[in-house]
This record gives sequence, C-alpha cells and structure tokens, in this order.
Amino acid sequence: MSLHQLLGARAGDLLHTCPTEPRLYRRERATLDQVITLDLMNTYIDHGLTLPALTAAVRNGRAVHPGRFSEDGRMSPGKLRGLIDDGHTVNLRKIQTVMPQLAEFWAEIQVETGYTLYVSAIITPAGETGLTHHWDQTTVLVAQMAGRKHWPLWAPVVRHPMDNYLDSPTEWTEKIQEIWDNTEPFTTFTLEPGDTLVVPRGWVHAPTCTGDEPSFHLTFALRERTPLDLAHELIASAVDCEAFRRGLAPAQLRRESLGDTLNEVREMVTTYLDGLDMDQLVDRVGARLANRF
Repeated sequence: MSLHQLLGARAGDLLHTCPTEPRLYRRERATLDQVITLDLMNTYIDHGLTLPALTAAVRNGRAVHPGRFSEDGRMSPGKLRGLIDDGHTVNLRKIQTVMPQLAEFWAEIQVETGYTLYVSAIITPAGETGLTHHWDQTTVLVAQMAGRKHWPLWAPVVRHPMDNYLDSPTEWTEKIQEIWDNTEPFTTFTLEPGDTLVVPRGWVHAPTCTGDEPSFHLTFALRERTPLDLAHELIASAVDCEAFRRGLAPAQLRRESLGDTLNEVREMVTTYLDGLDMDQLVDRVGARLANRF
C-alpha cells in the first residue's frame, strides 16, 4: 500500500475522510525514502534531466523567467544550480513523468484513492523561502525527505477551491495579505525527514527552510473527487438518450429565448435523472473515474 509509505499505520485516515485541518504523520523509513534522495534530485538537476515547462525557480514569492535556466525547450547546463546557489527554491512539477522511481508509486496511489494526482519535488536552500503566502487547489501530502522546513498554516479564506475556481493568485488582495502578515498562524509544524504533513486544499501556508542544510520534500497533490464530478458523470450518461443529442437552433440560444431553452433542458435533465437505474450506472461511472488519470 503506497499510502502506508507516506502516512504510516494511519494511512486509512485519508481513505475514509477528506481532511479538513492539517495533520502531521510519522512514516517508517521505507522504499520511498531509500530511493528518492537529495543526491538523486541533484543528479537530475545538474544533468538537465528535468523539463523546462514543468520547472520553476522562486525566491521570496518571486519567480524567475524560464529563460534564466532554459533555451529552446531544453535546460541550460548549470543555470538551475546557479539559481539554487543564489537562494532560489526549485520546484520540479510532475516529476513522476521523468523519474521512473516515482511513476509506479504515483500510479498506485491513484488506484488506492481514485483521485488524480501529480508529484512535485521541491528543494529550498538553507534559510530561504520560496513561495510566500498561498493556498493550493488540491489536498497535498508533503513528504519531507531531507533537511528541515517550517510550515506556518492559516485557516482558509475561501472554502474548497478546486481546479481554476477560487485559486490563490486571482483571489489575493492586499487586505488579505495584511491579515496574514499581522495574524498568528492557526498552527505550525517543523518537518524533518520521515514526516508527512497533510495540508487540505485552501489552507494558507508560507514554508521556510530552517537549519544549515537544504530542504527537500515531495508534494503529492491529490485532486479530491467532488459531488460536482459525479454530477458531471450523471449528466454525461445522457448521451445515450437521443433527445439530448438533438441540435439546438441558433434562435434558441439568443438572449430573448435562452431562458425558455434552459427551462426546457432543465425539465429534460430532471426527468432523465429521476429515471436512472443507479445499480446499472455504478459500474459505468466507476470505470470512467478509474480511467480519468
């Protein structure tokens, strides 16, 4: 069970409930810790084995232009290392796509949870901060692999952000920033190797590397399934019904007639949903969710 490697004996917590507050887990030293090391990440960085489009370098909330470390879609030798030496945090997003050691682990978690996810490798120099206050659109499992990182966390200012809805950059205001700057965090954690922190989506954080060594952690970003996902699946099954496949004339979509058209379709949807056989639909929806990774 791959989740067991991340959360230890309490891995079942994540399978039975969606987390609503941050929680720290202590995992046993497992295959993940033995294989995915800071030395391995340094090899990927120094040999240019990462993808520019999925690489970011950030210091104190300010990201550098990709041209600082890449050219023509390829990593420029030594440039990313130079940014790290200059105090920048490096975020290697979707690292499972270029690191076979993580690909199988990533796939197993998707099967266990039924969620889509991606893995990021984040390296922060000693004493530095990468991203400042922000929240994520996914629930993240932060597996500390090397060094120490301090995580202050503030309660959400938006509830249950997802995909592009209520994302941190568009919702940010100076007033909100002032609150964070002048308010004690809800809780804080200092992660050491072997710790895994679960941060529910929407929880605000601004982590900083502490100590004299660089911090390296893996972020497993889980996109929780929502009632809206299942609603989409219920509606999608209507494709089998010919009435839902018929065309709508342009006149039906004009402002003056669109309300009537929407009412007609709403009545069709209500009638359709009321007549569904859920026993027959379970296998179909389950298969579609399993293949949507």
